[in-house]
Amino acid sequence: MKRLVLLDADVIIDLHTLGLFESLAKGYDVSVARSVFHEARYYPYHGKTHRIDIKDKVTIIDAHDEAEILKVKREAYEALLGIDPGETESIAYISSTEKDILFCTCDTSAIRLVSYMGLEHKSISMEKALQGIGKSIKGLSIKHSEKHFQENIKSGKALRIQYKKIR
Repeated sequence: MKRLVLLDADVIIDLHTLGLFESLAKGYDVSVARSVFHEARYYPYHGKTHRIDIKDKVTIIDAHDEAEILKVKREAYEALLGIDPGETESIAYISSTEKDILFCTCDTSAIRLVSYMGLEHKSISMEKALQGIGKSIKGLSIKHSEKHFQENIKSGKALRIQYKKIR
């Protein structure tokens, strides 16, 4: 059985730009939040803009739990982190689901928020996700690296200590 991964828009766009989306989609069961599906429409390649068509390759999920979405927004506000609707929906989904799924993002604020909320065990860097399917890519952008990911996980934990109210 393939591992489940929930992709953020920036990862979808970057995977297409690098020509790696198909490989990732073959190695994982890929899901995307509905708002991410609408965000990730085009990618740059050789100076041109190309359309992204992934509807037959992913499962589109809806985070219907309004309380969970509000919780994510509240936590982002509390930690002074700005995240977009796709990240909000994705984090709400991983926070509320019982599924063994990993959220893959390279957005600094989203990584920090996942850690701030104590969900780092439900997240993965793009580099590590690619390594999970046997792809070791030299020259990945720093934002895709496991090192960058872990640095932001640590920053999220520091924010958790700094801003979380003792309950």
